[in-house]
Amino acid sequence: MKAFIFLFVGLLYKSGDSYKTLQCVEKNKGPPNIAFYVYMSRTFKALSIGQPFLFDAVETSIGNGYDRKTGIFTAPSKGVYAFSWTIHAAGSHHAGSRGQYGEMAAVLTQNGVVKGSIYADTEKASDDASATGFVILASEKGEKFQIICPMAGQGAFYSTRLNGKTSFTGYRIA
Repeated sequence: MKAFIFLFVGLLYKSGDSYKTLQCVEKNKGPPNIAFYVYMSRTFKALSIGQPFLFDAVETSIGNGYDRKTGIFTAPSKGVYAFSWTIHAAGSHHAGSRGQYGEMAAVLTQNGVVKGSIYADTEKASDDASATGFVILASEKGEKFQIICPMAGQGAFYSTRLNGKTSFTGYRIA
C-alpha cells in the first residue's frame, strides 16, 4: 500500500450573496511499494551446512526483488525493511528422510552477515515443531538478504496447507 500525504489549502471567497471555497490538494507518493511472500512448494529433506533455502513458490512479488533461483531478495531501494521466516520440522519421515526426525536452523543474512536465527527440533515421532523469526533492518539499495541453513539438519520439513509452509517474507516499512 502506498503512503499518501494530503495537503489541504482552502481559500474562502464571496461570490454574489454566497461564500464559496477554492480547494487545492497536493499528493506525495512516499516510498515505493516493495513486498514479497515466498515458500517451499513441497515438503523437503533437511538441508546441509551453508545451503540456501530456495523458496520456489512466489505468492507475492511487488518490486521484483526476490529471485527464486538463488533464494536472494535484493533491496530495490534504500529503506527500512521487515522480514519474517518460518520452518516446520516434521515428526515423521517424508521426502526420502530417514533416521532422526526434523532438526534444523535457519538464519537470515544481510550481505552474508547473520542478522537473525531460528531453530526447530523434533524429539520423537509425531512431535512436530516450528519456529519463526522476525527482524527489522535498514538497507541500502542493492543489499542482499537470504535464508541459509547454518548446520547439518536432519529429518524432513513440512511445507503444506495443513502442516504450515516453510516460508520467507519481507516488506519495506519506511
